[in-house]
Amino acid sequence: MNIEVKCRILEGISKCAPENASGEDEENLLLNFLPLRSYNKLADPKSFLITGGRGSGKTELFRVLTSCGGLNYILSEKDRRRYTNLKEQEFLAGYIAAGPGAKSFPASGVCDDFLKTEKPDNLAAFWGGLVCSVLLKRFQDEKEIDALAEQYFGEEIKNILAKGCSEISRWWKTLDSGKEKWESFLDRTDSVLEKQDIHVCVVYDELDRICSNYEKLFEYIGGLLDFWYRHNSRFTNIKAKIFLRSDLYNAKALQFVDASKMGAYRLELNWDVRSLYRLLVKRMANAGIAELEAYLESVPGLLRTPVMGELGYMPEDSEEGYRLLAEKMIGKYMGKNAKKGASYTWIPNHIQDANGQIAPRSFLKCFVFAAEDMLECENDISALEDERILQPARLQGAVARVSADRVQELTQEEYQWLQNLIVRLDKKAMLMEMEEFLDYLHPENWPEAERGKLPGRTEMEILEALLALGIVMKTADNRINVPEIYLHGFGLKRKGGIRRSK
Repeated sequence: MNIEVKCRILEGISKCAPENASGEDEENLLLNFLPLRSYNKLADPKSFLITGGRGSGKTELFRVLTSCGGLNYILSEKDRRRYTNLKEQEFLAGYIAAGPGAKSFPASGVCDDFLKTEKPDNLAAFWGGLVCSVLLKRFQDEKEIDALAEQYFGEEIKNILAKGCSEISRWWKTLDSGKEKWESFLDRTDSVLEKQDIHVCVVYDELDRICSNYEKLFEYIGGLLDFWYRHNSRFTNIKAKIFLRSDLYNAKALQFVDASKMGAYRLELNWDVRSLYRLLVKRMANAGIAELEAYLESVPGLLRTPVMGELGYMPEDSEEGYRLLAEKMIGKYMGKNAKKGASYTWIPNHIQDANGQIAPRSFLKCFVFAAEDMLECENDISALEDERILQPARLQGAVARVSADRVQELTQEEYQWLQNLIVRLDKKAMLMEMEEFLDYLHPENWPEAERGKLPGRTEMEILEALLALGIVMKTADNRINVPEIYLHGFGLKRKGGIRRSK
């Protein structure tokens, strides 16, 4: 294979993950999207909670549901036969914090102020009001629903809710003092939709950004989960899907009615090694580069034919094909022999977090960064034998870049409080004694104005949050360790080993 062809293949790989996120390129959303087998649970009307770590595909799924035909591109024909009573659903955004639809919902600062004067117990009316607003905005031309809204809210509040619910002060008092009225409106609207055979699903994303105060955040999330735990089974034609970060769901601070029974209503987004490679192959195949397509087609068991319409090329399920692809791209091992590790499993092993979870975004970026580095040195490409296109050393360097990239994403967005901790841990060595690590977590280390954003009031509570996030782990001898996906980004060093439990 000549160097020009190899360069074209590497150019395609370098575009497998958009700059901002792995699946948020709106123009190529479906071409980038890989429906996992586990997504079939989304068709179950009882399932209303979808949890996953950062970069696990929650927002991508949200966008496919709300802007790309709902379940049409998520369910296989086998899934459709399984759900014999499956109805066509319209998916409506129930809350988002960014993008064109965000202005219909209360801003973060407004929600911060709201709980300064109102009790968390009143959040049922808050979430109920948002659902009423979403339905009125969508069905304001439906005479029967419009008449119900006027009957229960009056014309002024009806019109306010129909235009959006961003100004809480304009509708809150009416709904808070008239819970029976908005409950009756939702019940009767559900009956109208049932009569007309219209099925809607209210979908929530980016809930971690609904307010900036960590404690209040759990009050909002707990209120929403409690609301839909009570209402999802009550309604026949109005359902919900709530996308929520796993660390928030698992946090001790999250309390709501019947939390212990949520397992039956929950889907956890997990990616195994085969699914990660399937996603990589789908991105590569749909990059629009003929040389890359031919490269993949030469490996048996990788691509399905024919091309699946707007989803483009779809990958096969056989793990053997992906193992062969890794060996073709990199070589069988990450060195001269098995001592350095098998190429197929090396990357997943090195980018999993402390909970064993792997973000598909991080996996894709390992290949993207390695391909970019290869393109900067044609001599390295020429030195590769046969059809190999990636040097193991470039992938090893990519892991460090992915770690820095991952930490930068965390500190710029949801976890800005981590930046202060990173500064204190810079150049420190892992493993670290528990007592020393807890000293770095004391809330007094943060400026007073920032302490309200911390995920806990004590160093132990902050440690629990770091454990839930998969950023740190406790060893058998009660020391603190940090996985490689965060080690480089935190500026940490590694020394010593982990004492294994007997």
